[in-house]
Amino acid sequence: MKIVLIAGDGVGPEITAAAVRVVEATGLDVEWIEADAGETALAKHGDVAPNHTLDLIRETGLALKGPFYTPSGGSRRSPNQRIRRELELYACVRPIDILSLPRPVLLVRENVEDMYAAVEWSPAPGVAEGLKIATWHGCIRIVRHAFERAAAESRSRVTLVHKANNLKLTEGMLLDAAREVAEDFPHIRLDDLIVDTAAAQLVLEPGSFDVIVTSNTFGDILSSVGAAVAGSLGLVGSLNCGDNVIVAEASHGHVGDLTGTGRVNPLAMISAAGLLLRDAGHTNLGDAVLDAVRETRKKEIQTLDLGGEATTEQVTDAVVQSVRDAVTRQAA
Repeated sequence: MKIVLIAGDGVGPEITAAAVRVVEATGLDVEWIEADAGETALAKHGDVAPNHTLDLIRETGLALKGPFYTPSGGSRRSPNQRIRRELELYACVRPIDILSLPRPVLLVRENVEDMYAAVEWSPAPGVAEGLKIATWHGCIRIVRHAFERAAAESRSRVTLVHKANNLKLTEGMLLDAAREVAEDFPHIRLDDLIVDTAAAQLVLEPGSFDVIVTSNTFGDILSSVGAAVAGSLGLVGSLNCGDNVIVAEASHGHVGDLTGTGRVNPLAMISAAGLLLRDAGHTNLGDAVLDAVRETRKKEIQTLDLGGEATTEQVTDAVVQSVRDAVTRQAA
């Protein structure tokens, strides 16, 4: 199996290296194809997401990438935005694994429309406007993606999170799409919540959710809220999915202040690798990785973000050993 490997910026090279170690511990024969994006690509090629990198991802269909640095303000766009929009990675899938729950809350957010389209302009001095975009096609496909994942994982409920009480057209379209798609899945219950209520409920009663589907901006916020409930952004991996391409990544940023310290939490990236293996058809191996992450967390081998002193290497070693043990049991 071929996987494009993009180290990314900041702590990216450290956590991608950890994820590679864990994937290789499964015994799967992987050919890693290294490619540039982010600050390294900008310095070498004058582009944060070069066309040849995008072409490699298209050809292989699978990529594991580290986080990128993107300055706030200014005119430079995020490499993430370029990759997601160029490859039409319309679904972001982020399981929020809270140890007190029997399985993760599955959050599915739209990934290329809404405010993420980044359509904005200044019609007059001192005035800036931004456009929130929703299309029927985009709404239907993200909701269907959520329902299909719910069905594949034998989940019983999908919650559409929205602001259709105020944004009647854009968010209302998403709500209408959810109701239409739900008719094709009579065994899965659809309900809906206003986003501010959903945020509070995710903190107070996370177990009341099974699958959440929502638009881009609300999903970005809710995934960080969920990560905080789980314990840290350093725990949440994600997939960016299109029709023929999947790009896995940690949900956090480049964490520049921890670069080179050996103290960053690798579990988000390792979890992303496990999710990638599952979606690539290696379900047992992907589950072994995700179970190993959970087992390691229960052992309280904790990095700085969780209040502990464990190093990146110590955490990775624990996951690697757990994966090897699981693979051995599977083979017995």
